[in-house]
Amino acid sequence: MPSSPSPQFRGLFSRHKQRGGLRECPVFAPKLTFEFLDSPRVGATRQGPRRAALQRQGCFFSKDGAVAGDSGATFDAAVPRDASILPDGGDASDPPDSGAVTTFSPPSCGGGSSDAGSPGLSNCGPVRNESCCASPLVPGGTYYRSYDGVTNRDTTAPATVSSFRLDRFEATVGRFRKFVAASSAGWVPAESSGKHTHLNGGRGLSQGSSNVQEPGWDSTWNVNLAKSQAVWTGNLSCEPTYQTWTSAAGANEERPIVCETWFEAAAFCIWDGGFLPTEAEWNYAASGGDEQRAYPWSKNPPTSTNVDCGYANYAGCAGTTSKVGGIPQGDGRWGHADLAGNVWEWNTDWNQAYPTPSVDCASFAQTSARVIRGGSFYFEPSHLLASTRYSVPPANRYGAVGFRCARTP
Repeated sequence: MPSSPSPQFRGLFSRHKQRGGLRECPVFAPKLTFEFLDSPRVGATRQGPRRAALQRQGCFFSKDGAVAGDSGATFDAAVPRDASILPDGGDASDPPDSGAVTTFSPPSCGGGSSDAGSPGLSNCGPVRNESCCASPLVPGGTYYRSYDGVTNRDTTAPATVSSFRLDRFEATVGRFRKFVAASSAGWVPAESSGKHTHLNGGRGLSQGSSNVQEPGWDSTWNVNLAKSQAVWTGNLSCEPTYQTWTSAAGANEERPIVCETWFEAAAFCIWDGGFLPTEAEWNYAASGGDEQRAYPWSKNPPTSTNVDCGYANYAGCAGTTSKVGGIPQGDGRWGHADLAGNVWEWNTDWNQAYPTPSVDCASFAQTSARVIRGGSFYFEPSHLLASTRYSVPPANRYGAVGFRCARTP
């Protein structure tokens, strides 16, 4: 384990009527389906928790940015959750409301198959009733990388990120089990897959002022993916005390997968329709964007360093990984769970000085280690700060390192 730091958009529909029932938003990949349970109230109550819950969980049907009103109105576009489209104030971290239900079914959550309700796929969150594949939108913006307003007030590393989706939960054992089955059956990522195809005309990310573009998956990395369930089980059994993988489904399905390498995490995200987040994207989400939070839950003020086991799972709390999303008080600005504590999380970037200027960029020049962020159950609160950077070799396995995927908006 590391012991010290190392250096709106709109997706246009044809004109349609909003009449409740099932409504599909084709701008997302993988496909999202939104069910408004009582459509006459959608938009009729636009203040406080209900507005925030709809914003978090659903897709607003609107015209010129207005929130959808009565059930017979006609609208031109479907816009994803984004605070900037809402005229009223409010906070996207307001508690959820049952008015809208989101079904998000990429391959790891069953993809609509009969096993979509299996443990670790559909029973995540504090009351174990959320899809483990929920992936809230993170509205784009500009912030200072690794700035927490407390231990680091350096403003020399600004970064701008475009809107993206980030999985609400760390990848669970249950979800990873479906990937292992696919890999064991011969699936491998396509050459150059896993890029941010919504950026730069499909070319993806850049690297600062250089002309380097996001390379995506390199087929020479395929050797890092096991070809059988037995080999996978051996590889994912890296630390008897902390490993979460079991050869057959059991009690750990809702806990985060650990002992996976960077290559395995990246391949999983590609298979699941996404990609690993860049360090800039991950840090932006954990910092609450331009709020520059010290911890993901810090607000009023954002420099608050209040931390205890009611916010995160760190050293002295559970003593091992806990089920994902079980500590809602620690959720970030856009509803992401466990951005601090539980397990470290792999990022796309190689560890090196921040690339500048930084507009949708990442570090692609190979070094000896890839970035991990967020701290874990094994580390003290100082490692959970949004400013903390660590890195480890991409082929190494650790019982306190997991990941979550990012996706196109």
